[in-house]
Amino acid sequence: MREAPGLVDIGSSYGGWTLPGNLIQPSWICYMVGAGGDVTVDLDLIKRYGVTVRSFDAVADYVTRAIEDGVGEPRFSAHHAAIATADGPIRMQVTHDPNSQSVSAAHLYDSHSFIELPGRTLQSLMAELGDERIDLLKVDVEGSEYGLLPTLDLPALGVKVFAVQLHHTGSVGEARELIASLASQGYDPVACRPAVKLTFAHRDLLGD
Repeated sequence: MREAPGLVDIGSSYGGWTLPGNLIQPSWICYMVGAGGDVTVDLDLIKRYGVTVRSFDAVADYVTRAIEDGVGEPRFSAHHAAIATADGPIRMQVTHDPNSQSVSAAHLYDSHSFIELPGRTLQSLMAELGDERIDLLKVDVEGSEYGLLPTLDLPALGVKVFAVQLHHTGSVGEARELIASLASQGYDPVACRPAVKLTFAHRDLLGD
């Protein structure tokens, strides 16, 4: 774990993340994938650092809630999309938890209920939204991270800080391979929260 400048806990205890606050600049564009009904971290980022935040979720109700929570904030927008490796419909499993509306394309839940939802790549969303880069990328995709992340060229996307939640759909070995692949792209881990929320920063920003 590398030492990063100014680590701060941002957002609620449920939906929050630990991020290297001293690296974040007002000019940053932040893609927060997986709103999950809690965009406190998204809005806190704007309040603290003046960044632009795009929030995404596969569940339409979560997007509606995000829009309501962010009303009046021009630097915040919320979009209905399941981040995927290709544009097109995705068959997603609906959670077994009656208190949640979460969905997963990676068979995360103990459920036999499935729905089809719109899948979008980050690149096509960036083109639609007119963004040339993503400075901060947070990914919480309910187990699909093991298939998604190996397809992403984070430096090419402009990512400086990357945060991901790892789920039990992958083995310990697969998690280690994922972290190693991030290291090969220049990203070092700087923070870890319970429920395996990992934050990485590009080592060019961390110095020696």
